[in-house]
Amino acid sequence: MATPEISPAVADGRIDAGITRGEQPGRGVRRFLLRRARIGVQLAQHHPLAEHPEIEIADAAAYPLRLPDRAANPVIHDQLSALFRDTRPHPRFHTPAVSFDMSQRDLRDGVTLAPAGEAAATAQPAGLTWRPLRGAPSLTIHLVLPREQSPLHRRIRAVAKTLAHELHWLPD
Repeated sequence: MATPEISPAVADGRIDAGITRGEQPGRGVRRFLLRRARIGVQLAQHHPLAEHPEIEIADAAAYPLRLPDRAANPVIHDQLSALFRDTRPHPRFHTPAVSFDMSQRDLRDGVTLAPAGEAAATAQPAGLTWRPLRGAPSLTIHLVLPREQSPLHRRIRAVAKTLAHELHWLPD
């Protein structure tokens, strides 16, 4: 399901719960923060910026930047592109024709970077790495439940909260 469809589907009962990146708009739902993650970039391990423990936003903007399709998640697309809005040189954004490529072929060129949350660091394909962007705001992950919650919804929330704490996604 595309991210913009999740909150409406929860609100009208087509699905019991959802998880979204970013604080998605929607009526008839409640959002609960599950994770706050640093934003960085995925890049080839042999890329010159991969040598740095953190990358300046302006340094990343000097390279082509792959962004997810805006239609799939406008909130995240806009948040990631806004990071580079006031940088010089002006960033060159592109959206891949394929919506998801597990091998991340376009990053292997050693030139292209992909803004992404730190969760990207946990499942890197061989030859790629992730580095945080210095000064970037956090990316958030939210549990979406109906405004009026049943015992099932309260249980989902309790399990999600426990898991988020066990994984150290949220402060205690």
